[in-house]
Amino acid sequence: MKRFSIAMLLGASAILIGCNQGTSGGPGATSPPFKKPMLGQAANTFSLAVPSMNLNQGETKTVTLGVNRGENFNEDVSLKLGDLPKGVTSDPARPVINHGDTDMELTLKAANDAALGNFTVKVTGHPTKGADAVAELKISVAKQEAGSAAKAQWDEYIIAMQKQLDQLTAKYAELKERAAKAEGQAKTDLDAKLAEAKTKLDAAALKLEEMKSAGADRWEKVKEGVANAFDDLKRIFE
Repeated sequence: MKRFSIAMLLGASAILIGCNQGTSGGPGATSPPFKKPMLGQAANTFSLAVPSMNLNQGETKTVTLGVNRGENFNEDVSLKLGDLPKGVTSDPARPVINHGDTDMELTLKAANDAALGNFTVKVTGHPTKGADAVAELKISVAKQEAGSAAKAQWDEYIIAMQKQLDQLTAKYAELKERAAKAEGQAKTDLDAKLAEAKTKLDAAALKLEEMKSAGADRWEKVKEGVANAFDDLKRIFE
């Protein structure tokens, strides 16, 4: 009786995993006879890990899309999303999970008048070689709650400014590398520019943290200071 219970549990686990992950792809998925193992991922195949998400009108959220790699499968996987609900957009529009990664973040934004309801979006994973894998992204779009419009705008602004800060930090790193290799007057000039850039980079990061701490109800009061700090930093790299 005990053995029977364990077998039943293992079978149930396999069914649940299959439902969550959809169909497998990769070179191994088309090599007969392909048989998905009870647990884990078959060699030289992959499957997609796609969670469900709730999204309000006017809201921006990030969802993590993953790839379960079987032994010997180490390829880039390009992701294609089927028709999103009306008024919902994705960034990036053409997501890719690189061969050294197991997941990537996808940002979904719902317009203030996005279609309401429960939707199932087909997600197709296309590997460099072999068959595609398919999974379903279930999205529930709800009506914007009273008072949530300001928070949605705040969330969107925070995401956009954080992306800008990451890009400017990368430019600072490039400038630092150039300064390290320079000589003579060129090095003196680059070192001075580097010091100014560091000061303004720290100031922009601090302003962004202030906005995060201010919350959605006070973000308009500190928005100008954030914008000015970022503009000052951008001018360094122009």
